[in-house]
Amino acid sequence: MLVIHTTLLYLHIALGAIALLLFWLPIVARKGGKLHIAAGKAFYTIMLVVAGSGIIMTLIGLADPVGIYINSRQLTPEQIESMMLWRIPFTYFLLLLSLLTWVTVRHAIGVLRAKANRIMLRNWRYQGPVFMMFPVALFVGWQGISIAMPLLIIFAVVSLISATTISTYVYRAEIKPRAWIIEHFSAMVGAGIAVYTAFFAAGGRRLLSQWLPGEWQIVSWLAAPVIGLTILATLSGYYKRKYKVQHNKALQ
Repeated sequence: MLVIHTTLLYLHIALGAIALLLFWLPIVARKGGKLHIAAGKAFYTIMLVVAGSGIIMTLIGLADPVGIYINSRQLTPEQIESMMLWRIPFTYFLLLLSLLTWVTVRHAIGVLRAKANRIMLRNWRYQGPVFMMFPVALFVGWQGISIAMPLLIIFAVVSLISATTISTYVYRAEIKPRAWIIEHFSAMVGAGIAVYTAFFAAGGRRLLSQWLPGEWQIVSWLAAPVIGLTILATLSGYYKRKYKVQHNKALQ
């Protein structure tokens, strides 16, 4: 189990680093151009592997937390118990973050393929992971309250909102013309928020600890959602005007 976890971890880190940079290409490239399409497809594929490996690693970690996270470190039983008090809830958070990444990046491409024909998205294979986010997010939120970790609470709320937004879009009786363009953009930004949050909350926290020690690390954890939501708010209106996403109801 440890070998599998370690192998997936190296793959996860390597592809995650590529995704951190690749995310910006579809954002800045001319929409519908060759670079936009190629970069978007590459980001989608890489993010599915990153999210999938993240889900598998967290499940392995939850199945054998001592074997995975303690391994050969010489700790007393009291130290192990103290570590597990935050390590296990944090692993559930990483599971939720991986699931959120999977759902948002897949939704970004799903709406492109379906466009106005949202019946394609109304099946359990597509909506199953979305529905799964509700109980997982509620559990992670409860864990965050139990151990007083704001990061878990915040992303439990973000995940609940994301799952509700996706489900509403898929099952709403009518949508605006070309609304799938905004949905695609929003989901891609959501995937970017997830990958940057994973970096700052997991891999990047050691790098930033010298500048943001202790409780100040929450600043870095919240940087990704704040920046991402700012981009979303700023550019959504622009794309609505550019692609004439009207305010009246439209055909499905």
